Amino acid sequence: MPDLATLPRGTSVFVDTNIFHFHFQNKSPSCTAFLNRIAFGDVIAFVNTQVLSDLLHKLMSAEAIARKCVGSTNPQELKKYLKKLRGQENPLKDYQQQFEAIIAIGLQVLPITENLLVDTKVERQQYYLMTGDSLHLGTMNRRKIKRRKVPLQDIVTNDADFELIPGLTVWKPNDIPKR
Repeated sequence: MPDLATLPRGTSVFVDTNIFHFHFQNKSPSCTAFLNRIAFGDVIAFVNTQVLSDLLHKLMSAEAIARKCVGSTNPQELKKYLKKLRGQENPLKDYQQQFEAIIAIGLQVLPITENLLVDTKVERQQYYLMTGDSLHLGTMNRRKIKRRKVPLQDIVTNDADFELIPGLTVWKPNDIPKR
């Protein structure tokens, strides 16, 4: 897989949630450099609402763990913690600022529609993808510019599932240890 650091200028790419997460967890200088390239207009970056929703959740969970409000990423633990806080000031605020800062770098958001949810059965069946990944590939395949279909053929991710899709170039940060 091509190294993210070698992504050519002007490339239009879909960006998976894990790239943002590695940046915020200070786990990948190449992901941080990539996000700076987006902010400077060197790369045209696309996401969908699934990526943004996942990112918001990961940022909230990470802040809750960092502040020792919860001990794990278990969503039930965070939900229980938040429920206990009702009527009090919520100490979790940084995640929202981080999220809004990412949106402000100039991401282009591709929609997830009712039709897309149905139509991406093709991607799920053909490539054996989980729902979220099929929505990513589906929004990439169905991107339109001025009502004309112009699919995205590049994705920035650390998810190996995309490597098996013909015609798709997967750009990976090479500074993330293999799992």
